[in-house]
Amino acid sequence: MTPKQIELASKLEQAFALYGFAEPNVAKLKNYTGTTLKTLYKYFPSKEDMIIGALNYRQSRYISFLEEDCPPTQNDALHHIFERLSLWLTTFAPRGCMSLQALASYPGNQQIETAVNEHKHEVLLWLTQKLKDKALSNRVFLLHEGMSSAWPTLGKEALTAAKTSLNTLLN
Repeated sequence: MTPKQIELASKLEQAFALYGFAEPNVAKLKNYTGTTLKTLYKYFPSKEDMIIGALNYRQSRYISFLEEDCPPTQNDALHHIFERLSLWLTTFAPRGCMSLQALASYPGNQQIETAVNEHKHEVLLWLTQKLKDKALSNRVFLLHEGMSSAWPTLGKEALTAAKTSLNTLLN
């Protein structure tokens, strides 16, 4: 992404986090980004492209967020991942996974589905690289996704449940 695309994608991510995906029209997104329609369409030619830009930006932010101060040992890294996920959900995603919200708002949209699947694969790849165990990474990914999905209902109890499941998995 160009610096201007990153700037716009950052503001689009904030707008979609605040308003959801279905409600804001392009005029509202233009106002939120503080740019013109011409500029917005130059970098993101459709609302779907705006959503994908926001999701891609969020994806890179999320991986960096997980990576921050992640310990090198497997067990410490595992606990760090779920603590960071809890902090992410509390701070940036109290309604759960933004990618899944995009899928729900645009069912059958192949571009958005592809972007979401790429994001999920990136998280799984990061987990596999960090944990150096593919089978364990798959199980942790399942707990990660379950915690993200359960967060709007359970809140911090989702973290407790994920940690309990993680401890069972490790023993």
